[in-house]
Amino acid sequence: MTTNITIVGQGEFIGLAEQVTTAIAPQLDVHFQLVEIQQLESKDLIPTILPLIEKTGTDIIVTGRFVEGLLAGKTDIPIIHLHLTPTDILAAVKKSVPYSRHIAIAMAELSDLRYDFSTLQELLNIQLEYFNYVTPAELQLKISEFSKKDGAVIGTGLAVNYAKQYGMHGTLIYSENSIIESIERALEIIHFKREEEKRNQAFKAIINSVRDGIIATNESDKITIVNDAARHLLQLPDENLVGRDLSDTVPSVCLPELTNEESFQDKIVTCRQTRLNTNKTAIYQKDAKIGTVLTFQDITHIQNIEQKYRLENEAKGLVAKARFEDIISANEAMQRTMERAKRFSQTDSTILIIGETGTGKELLAQSIHNHSNRKSQPFVAINCAALPETLLESHLFGYEDGAFTGASKNGKKGLFEIAHNGTVFLDEINSISLHFQARLLRVLQEKEVVRVGGSKVIPINIRVVAAANEDLLPLVRSSRFRADLYYRLNVLKLSVPPLRNRLEDIPLLTKPFLRHQNLELYQQIEPFIESVCGELQKYSYPGNIRELYNILERFSILCEPGKTFGPDTCRKIIAECMEDRAAECAPGDQRIEIGLKEGYRESVVEAERVIMTWFIDQFRGDKTMLATRLGMGRTTFYRKLKELGISL
Repeated sequence: MTTNITIVGQGEFIGLAEQVTTAIAPQLDVHFQLVEIQQLESKDLIPTILPLIEKTGTDIIVTGRFVEGLLAGKTDIPIIHLHLTPTDILAAVKKSVPYSRHIAIAMAELSDLRYDFSTLQELLNIQLEYFNYVTPAELQLKISEFSKKDGAVIGTGLAVNYAKQYGMHGTLIYSENSIIESIERALEIIHFKREEEKRNQAFKAIINSVRDGIIATNESDKITIVNDAARHLLQLPDENLVGRDLSDTVPSVCLPELTNEESFQDKIVTCRQTRLNTNKTAIYQKDAKIGTVLTFQDITHIQNIEQKYRLENEAKGLVAKARFEDIISANEAMQRTMERAKRFSQTDSTILIIGETGTGKELLAQSIHNHSNRKSQPFVAINCAALPETLLESHLFGYEDGAFTGASKNGKKGLFEIAHNGTVFLDEINSISLHFQARLLRVLQEKEVVRVGGSKVIPINIRVVAAANEDLLPLVRSSRFRADLYYRLNVLKLSVPPLRNRLEDIPLLTKPFLRHQNLELYQQIEPFIESVCGELQKYSYPGNIRELYNILERFSILCEPGKTFGPDTCRKIIAECMEDRAAECAPGDQRIEIGLKEGYRESVVEAERVIMTWFIDQFRGDKTMLATRLGMGRTTFYRKLKELGISL
């Protein structure tokens, strides 16, 4: 980087400076600019020479004391005055003696002489006088008076010019060495200044690169450092704040919380609707406080970082895959359920899904999550019936170190914590114990968890979707399910109809499944697939869609590859598959609740009606199979339906 040095002076000094700079410029990466001032009044010097200096990108100004005094405070460019040594004085006196024994030393600041030269008077038999001046006019007047003594003048270029004007000999007080030494000192100053600028720029870049707001103050609470993040978080003005009082800068609403204590950590401060995590550290030097450092963090940003960490590490893989478009149904009741689920998904209220096993409750829960504002957050599914209560508790709530034998040394986060800002799906909620129901109720009410073996309350933000394979209200009435938890879960309710009530969906479910399971088989039976589906619609599917897929998988395996299948053969294989499933799924110890009437006969009729209705639900679509299961002929079967007032 080229260095620009401007040398300002007058008369013989400029001539000497030109000789010196011409000689040394090739050895240095320096551009020299010489500015010669005229005999102007001091008030006219600044507007005359300063524009010449600043427009050339001058790094430093080298000049005498007089010009230095004029420019001081008028420019940000560093200024150094010419270096003067005793040797320079002696050399100038030696040059002046041949012309006069009465010599005047004229300088703007006599302190630059540094030594008492009065002994020279006796040694050289000369008489010395000293002139200092503030303005050129003052110098001119003093030299005019001195000219009456027929003397010689030693001084600056301006003093030499005045001496010659009044017929005296003038000797320049500066030498080549003094100019060279001044230039060397100027180069050192520029070097250190540039190094300091580098450090300052690096420091500024560092504090402005962090998201944390930083404000440093001195012992008088005046700002010494403020970064861009602090300006943004505290909404401070864009003007220069360095040197201003902290109390005049920080919003008054949060100032007391920042100044009442000398030091603090992790204090939550609200400043203009923004919640900030704030730290304050006092700076000491030899037990004396010399300042403070305040740091500010946006709570929202901290939460986003935490959530990103959870998603990328702890909640990896905990995502919902299904969407409403994946749910296949042409059934009117199912369509209404999905439309209602879409509306429910836009809220944060708890949802309770009731449906038999295999009806697709989790599919619906995943779709709700992916249709909600939480879709980019974790989806955690827990089957409450799959784990013992102790394991379920530690899985959901987490545990601290030493909570139980075999616990991880560092403890473990629970699924509720991991699902923060996301959705928790609690499947088969009807299977949990009363003790666990009480703990779960607190999570839903307070939105906070306490780990097993711990005491710290951890706030969480989750949306709960619960599912049960039976109506919870009878369990509440029999005291097997807490009423308060039931009403907390049953804020928004969805009922998923069983497959036997949506038989029109069987063709829609069968075709894509067979196409995916065995494309060659599907292409062969595609011309009569409707008749195959018609056979499938004769079954009641106690296992619902899951059972349908099991039957179809068994069917695709039983259809041996390479053989040609007609509609009759396919229907026969399907019937065999359904009979096998019917035998496997035959009702065992089934319980039916029957309400008693006032009289015995009425109670018996009511019991028969309930039992008949239950069997109809199990075998709907196949009256022959239903009559056979009941052990009666078709005529007797229809007469019994009429007696009981049941219509198919």
